[in-house]
Amino acid sequence: MRAPIRLSGLAGLTMLAACTLPESDRTTISTIRFGDTSRPIGVARSNADLAEDFLDITFGLENGETLDGLLRYEGPVRVYMGPNSLAGYRRDLDALLARLRREAGIDIRETDDADAAEIVIEAVPTDQIARFFPDAACFIVPGVENWNGFLRQRDSQRTRWSEQETLTHAVIFLPQDSLPQDVRDCLNEEITQALGPANDLYRLPDSIWNDDNFHGAATSFDMLILRTLYQPEFSSGMSRDEAQAQVVPVLNRINPKGRNLPREPRAPESVAWSSAIETALSRRAGRAERMRGAISASQIAIEMDPTDHRLGVSLLTLGRLNLRQNPVAAAQYFSDAYMSFARQLGLEDVRTAQAGVHLAAMAIATEQYDIAADLADRHVPAAIEAQNAILVAGLLSMKADALSGMGEEEAARETRVDSLRWARYGFGDDSGDLAREQALLAALAAPDME
Repeated sequence: MRAPIRLSGLAGLTMLAACTLPESDRTTISTIRFGDTSRPIGVARSNADLAEDFLDITFGLENGETLDGLLRYEGPVRVYMGPNSLAGYRRDLDALLARLRREAGIDIRETDDADAAEIVIEAVPTDQIARFFPDAACFIVPGVENWNGFLRQRDSQRTRWSEQETLTHAVIFLPQDSLPQDVRDCLNEEITQALGPANDLYRLPDSIWNDDNFHGAATSFDMLILRTLYQPEFSSGMSRDEAQAQVVPVLNRINPKGRNLPREPRAPESVAWSSAIETALSRRAGRAERMRGAISASQIAIEMDPTDHRLGVSLLTLGRLNLRQNPVAAAQYFSDAYMSFARQLGLEDVRTAQAGVHLAAMAIATEQYDIAADLADRHVPAAIEAQNAILVAGLLSMKADALSGMGEEEAARETRVDSLRWARYGFGDDSGDLAREQALLAALAAPDME
């Protein structure tokens, strides 16, 4: 289950409101796409640590339940995606399924026959999804045929993951009227989780199965977990003890990168932190309640042993919540989040890039244009690697403003055009009018700051 993109993630982009492009430049904008989506196979992390992650992901559920037996498909998996409103995402689906075949070794392909599909993808209006899961952009339901079938079931009748003995059929419900970035992220998370790894863990630094939603595309870690799950040593119904006896030997065979690496100390999952950060991010909570949640999350994260990326997530959230009322405090939180991410995850991580775009916005506001341009150049590659078109657009827009502030107007214009190309890919391409992308970018701060 994935939460919607929180537009305030690029809050500083309100400075784009004054930017306009000459009419002649509008014809230079064309649809842009990410390049080769394949990732390296394997993860350079201790196989003993990866084994623990595998067990927690495959035997746990987001609601806290645990599974008695392992779940996976025991034969080829065919995927049907309905026509009409999802037709524009067929290339994204094809790319993901190709990765699952190549990187996870799963026999999975698209079919044009819904009745022959193990996984069906159906578009549903966002407000309908919100009726059942107010903070979710999309979700999976096992054992139903379509949305109407889901609606006909009462709560007590709905098939649950914990009631399955093996995976046979599931439907993924995607928002038909949401941002393209949201839909693409949903495709990645929901299809990979529909294959068996149903749990989300906040402690995971490099996984799409993390409710902090910084990763929108399946990572090498995710593909390794799936490759492990679909090895012949595993089968539906295996107990956790049975799976535990097999998982390290399997990982030693298929993930030589982690074969001789020692275990690393890491903080466990924290129910208290999860509850606090979810309150801080909830659109249903008032600002005061959200602030209390963010402060509590930061305090809990500071006390984790060792401290990890959850501290940066907490600080970044505090910065976003303070941006309008106390920009000076927000700037400090953004800086602290950036340093925390950089220290824990490195400058190449997408979370560091997310904090970096906020710092770039603050640098422009204080006319430190060289710093803003350097931050953009440093983090655009990570945003592209993460396939986050909105983040790419935000970083490039910061660079364009920085170049303009330094008097380099021609370079600023070219960079702004690149930014709007990516904005169109992330926000949609319905109107063909660049003003629409500019207006969306300029409104990024509004939804989450009230």
